[in-house]
Amino acid sequence: MNKIKSILVTGGAGYIGSVLTHKLVELGYNVRIIDSLIYGRDGISDLISKNSVELIEKDIRDEKTLNEAVKDIDCIIHLAAIVGDPFCKKIPVAAKQINEDATKKLVNISKKQGVKRFIFASTCSNYGSASTIVDENSPIQPLSLYSKTKVNSENFILNTKNSSFEPCILRFATAHGLSPRMRFDLLLQEFLRDAILDKKIRIYGPNSWRPLSHVDDISNACITTIKSSKNLISGQVYNVGNTSENYTKKMLAEIIQEFVPSTEIEITGSKTDLRTYKVSFDKIKNNLRFISKKTIRNSIQDILSKIEKGNLDPRASEFSNMSKLTERVKAF
Repeated sequence: MNKIKSILVTGGAGYIGSVLTHKLVELGYNVRIIDSLIYGRDGISDLISKNSVELIEKDIRDEKTLNEAVKDIDCIIHLAAIVGDPFCKKIPVAAKQINEDATKKLVNISKKQGVKRFIFASTCSNYGSASTIVDENSPIQPLSLYSKTKVNSENFILNTKNSSFEPCILRFATAHGLSPRMRFDLLLQEFLRDAILDKKIRIYGPNSWRPLSHVDDISNACITTIKSSKNLISGQVYNVGNTSENYTKKMLAEIIQEFVPSTEIEITGSKTDLRTYKVSFDKIKNNLRFISKKTIRNSIQDILSKIEKGNLDPRASEFSNMSKLTERVKAF
């Protein structure tokens, strides 16, 4: 019997974390968040004001903090990271400290303190450049500092499995959709913002494939992983997304053009990003009976609706990780 009651969410105030923590609270879990709040607390301010979660506002690189954070916890969902290659390139030392070194510390402390299950947020970006559709058994080819820190962490985590510690890796597709801690620097939202503000989407590498997954579905996949039996979770890697939601960048832009018809699509010279990966999500569907339900069209409609009502401003700088990260994150 799965008796997970208390959950620690690292990065619980972030883009995915704020959606996930709301869902966990609704389901009746005891939720603790550790987050340095470099993006503020807007994503979870309602939960804090109602005392629905316990918040530890500290940096996950601090070992003493980690020891306090994992006390009496059954399951950890480790989301906290410097996410994406542009951000990792800006602050490479801090990125390795947070994404890899702190992860290893957290895993070791979790095992010592009797945490049952450890769910690690990784990325489909680990597949790098692939000419055929890839799955969890395909070779990984990290092409950026971001994906290298994730692959190194994955390898470390999977080697910690034993009868009382159940590690699981979730490789998320590129996230999209509305969140209480909104972002406009993710692929779909970036294209949509440019269509609205500039009437033009500029595309580097138009034929590069990316899988996309709605932040609601990513959060629901985490919850499925909490609820599933040990034999389906411990030591396993799952891609999180839907096989039908693989798109080239050009396809994404053309779908946005359907919603914002005045948009011009401009193909520009290739940047240094060589990544292209079309991903299968059959394993999570077959093993965990998990199916992602929301599409990129759902996100585009939802975001446009919120902008039209005046409830969301795509120009706001707080919707970009880059502006916040470069100001506030320092190497230890």
